[in-house]
Parts: sequence; structure tokens; C-alpha cells
Amino acid sequence: MPIHLYIEQYFRQFPKARQTGIEIKNPPLDKRPKVFRIEERFVKTGSAEIPIRIYTPNEEEKHPVFIFFHGGNLIPGGIETHDVSCRLICSLAGYKVIAVDYCTPGREEKMLSHCYDATKWIVDHVEELGGLPNQLAIGGPSIGAHFAANIVLHFILQENIRFKKQVLHYPIIHFDQQIKDSPHFSRALFNGKYGIDLSLHSLSLSNIKDASVSYYAPFDVKNEVLAQMPPTLIFTAEYDPFCDEGEEFAELLKQAGVDVKHVRFDGNVHGFMQNFPGSPDFMRGHELTAEFLMN
Repeated sequence: MPIHLYIEQYFRQFPKARQTGIEIKNPPLDKRPKVFRIEERFVKTGSAEIPIRIYTPNEEEKHPVFIFFHGGNLIPGGIETHDVSCRLICSLAGYKVIAVDYCTPGREEKMLSHCYDATKWIVDHVEELGGLPNQLAIGGPSIGAHFAANIVLHFILQENIRFKKQVLHYPIIHFDQQIKDSPHFSRALFNGKYGIDLSLHSLSLSNIKDASVSYYAPFDVKNEVLAQMPPTLIFTAEYDPFCDEGEEFAELLKQAGVDVKHVRFDGNVHGFMQNFPGSPDFMRGHELTAEFLMN
């Protein structure tokens, strides 16, 4: 279907955003979705202190937990630009959402290891945090989805820890810079047109590989390992350069026997659950995410 009119109008008004990305502007604090409590904490691992933000939905003592990795760094974004999403998932699903601020300016190679270290700490301290240890979900959008899938694979292969659910919003699955030579046609078709220009970013494994944590390329993992992944929700957007690889990964998981719910948002672009608050797909995406986590 044609791209949504409000998105096309945005790019007509801000043509440079086609390459540099859509600028996310959060509403004032008093206009954001309400949750019972928000806490700022730090995870201390070795020489690093990794900020986390904990969203609690209500007064109950224990909640299921959703570990959330924001999009951004290589593609514009950060923990604050995803605050509204975390609030909505928390309030709609009744989950304690723990957002990991993995960004380390000038030290991009630490992003994955920070995500892993924070996840391991959360898993080890889940009851202390007011979480239910047998109800852990993990996920995020864009590069955050890539890190989530990688950590799920790491925990399957090395930690013998299983997550209850996995949520991947418009995921980057192939972590490389390829555009015209990519096996995924959507990269060449939509690159530089709707908010992402891969040539402007360092989407390279050399930028995130760190000897302190193993890296698993999702497309290179054997079926018997993929089969151990938890029930997974995958969103793709029709005009997203990463659409095809997200849909291929959904099919790969289905073939491995994983319970997968894949939803393509026609007429939409990468980042629609952060970029256009109040739009129909913005709300639908958060409602579907909450429904998936609750069931």
C-alpha cells in the first residue's frame, strides 16, 4: 500500500530526515502515559556502571519482567526517546519494564557486552527487583532487537537460562553495511528514502564485537538451537530497509518450530513506535505487544 500520508508529509517538510533520521520529540512529562513508579539505577559490572530505568505498573509486590533494549546509537535514538514506549508497555501489559541504557559514547564495541552484563545482573537479582523469575521476557526495537536475539541465543548455549517471551520490533538481523549487494531487497529499495541511510552509519560487527561476550549471528545458528528460542513477536514495516530480513527471520524461526507471531505494518517505516506518537499504528503496535506479553 502507499506510505501513510502523515509520514510522506513529514519527509516533505523535513527532506534531510530521509537520510539522517526522524527526530523524536517526547511529549512533556505530564503528558506521558502514567505508571506507578520509575526508578533510575546502575548495574555495576567490573569497571563499568550501566544505567537502567525500572518502570513498575502498580503496587503489587511481584511482576513479570520485560528487559528492554532501546534502538539507537548507530541509528538515532536512546533510552529517553523510548520512554513513552516503555511506559505504555508497562501500563498496558502489567510488566515491570527494565530499560538498559547500553550506549557508551566513543565505546560502541561495549554495547553488546553492556546489554549482556545488564541482563545477567537482572536475571540474578530479579526477585530483589520485584520480578517473577519464571516470567522473564526480553526485546526491543531496531538494533535493540538484534542485541536481544543475540543474548537469548547466548543464554541458550552458555547459561541454560530460558526467557518466556521475545519481542523484536523492526529488527536488524544482518549486522552489516550491505545495501545493493544485500540478499535482502528492501535494503536497496528503501535505503536513504524513509529515515535510514546505511551509508551514514557504522553498521559493522567490528563495532560491537567484544572478547568478553560471545556473538551469535542469528542467520548462522543451527535449527536445533533456534528451536529453543521462546515464543517470539516480530514487527516489520513495509518501507523499512530491514523489512525483508525481519520477515526472513520470522520464517526461519517458524521452520525451526518456534511459536512466532509476525505482523507487517503496511504503509509504515522503521521506528514507527517511537516516531509518530498517537498515530494508529503507534497504538496498535503497543497494544499487540502488551497482548502478546500477557497471553
